[in-house]
Amino acid sequence: MAIDTSLIQGTISGLKLAGDIAKSIIKFKSISEVQGKVIELQNAILSAQSSALSAQAHQAAMIEEIRNLEKEIARIKAWEEQKQRYKLVPAWEGAVLYALKKSCSNSEPPHWICTNCYEDGRKSILNPRWDRFYTLCCPTCKSEFQSNSTTRPPKPEYVTE
Repeated sequence: MAIDTSLIQGTISGLKLAGDIAKSIIKFKSISEVQGKVIELQNAILSAQSSALSAQAHQAAMIEEIRNLEKEIARIKAWEEQKQRYKLVPAWEGAVLYALKKSCSNSEPPHWICTNCYEDGRKSILNPRWDRFYTLCCPTCKSEFQSNSTTRPPKPEYVTE
C-alpha cells in the first residue's frame, strides 16, 4: 500500500488557502464582504480537515498492513526453524512421512507429521487409527496414510540427518 501524497497535498493546499483567505479578510471594509470571506475560510478549513482525516485513515490502514506482514514474516521464520527438525522418510511401503530428527528432539517423543500440512507450513502430528488396516490420520487436513497390512506397522522412530 503506497502513501497517497494527494491526501497530504490536499491538506497542505487547503491550509494555505485558508491562510490566504484569512489575510485577505483584513482588507475588507464591509461586514458582508467579511462574512463572505469567513464562509470561504470555513469551507477551506473543512476541506483541509477532510483531507487530513483521509490521510490519517490511510496511514492507519498502512500500519495495520505492516503489522500483519510482520506477523506473517515471524510465522514463516518460525516454521523454517521448525521444519528443519524433520526429515522425509518411508514409514512403510507406499507411505512417506516426516519424522523427527533425534538431534532436534528436545525430549519430544518420536512421531510422524503430515506431509500435506508440512508443505502448507504447519506441523500436524499424525494419530493412529485401527480399522481393517492400520491408518495414520491428520487431525488438521484430514489426510489419511493407510498401511496395506493388518499387522501393526513400525512405530515412529527418531531419524538421523
